[in-house]
Amino acid sequence: MDALTTKLSSNPTIEIIPPLKVSSFSNFITCLCCNRSRTPGEIDEDGCGICNECLEPNAERWDIPAFEVALAQLPAGYLEGNFKGRRWSATVKRSLDGRREWLFAEDLGGSDIVSFNLYRLENGRNALRPCEMSQAKVVEFVIGFRPDTRSG
Repeated sequence: MDALTTKLSSNPTIEIIPPLKVSSFSNFITCLCCNRSRTPGEIDEDGCGICNECLEPNAERWDIPAFEVALAQLPAGYLEGNFKGRRWSATVKRSLDGRREWLFAEDLGGSDIVSFNLYRLENGRNALRPCEMSQAKVVEFVIGFRPDTRSG
């Protein structure tokens, strides 16, 4: 196991929950977002157990170019930097097909976190899914986070 995997898996605040089947006699899966029973075809392949309906941008439409630009400038992997005068760590992951971006960040001197998934849908739209926080908090963090620059 590499160091990043070990660090992430030893963090008790991160929990990955696979989609659950409604019963052992059913092909239905419970959406992790809305908790409704869905057929496997209604669960997005890259949506980590979230149904297509919850991933549709018409539920919470957003179009924030500054957020997209700032997110694209963050390198994948673990980094540290500053946000609102405080030290933060952040881990950015991108799927190989480019359809999903994930960020988990934490205040190194406190208990605040920022976490979200960004899904790039087949229709060309994006679905931002914060993890138990507002979209505004996520957008503010990504735009305002300043990673350390490394010389050398």
